[in-house]
Amino acid sequence: MSRGDITYLTDVELLTVVAQRDRGEAILKAAREAGATTGAIGYYATGAGSRERLGMLGIALDVEKEVITMLVSTEQRDTVVEHIFREAKLDLPGMGYIHITPLEKVAAYVPESVRDQLEESAV
Repeated sequence: MSRGDITYLTDVELLTVVAQRDRGEAILKAAREAGATTGAIGYYATGAGSRERLGMLGIALDVEKEVITMLVSTEQRDTVVEHIFREAKLDLPGMGYIHITPLEKVAAYVPESVRDQLEESAV
């Protein structure tokens, strides 16, 4: 493949985790243990909802969450989600949520060794 050629990945999904602040490292570790190998993007966000009015005397509380997004293969999706769900304790109220967005195509640099593995597994 010459420089400038585009490699498209088609069996890829975007996982977005909205979790309690400072849970990002644990979430990334759980994703790696489940087999996710792509990079992730993490950032902080402030939400608005019923919890912001739970402060004393109705004074709004800052509710800052950590948001982590990562690409995973469709094949790995359920395993990665399960590991993250448990690690982030998303089964408890107010801990956050995870959602999955199917992607039609992703264009990115893919090392030749990985492309060869993908081509072999497709045959």
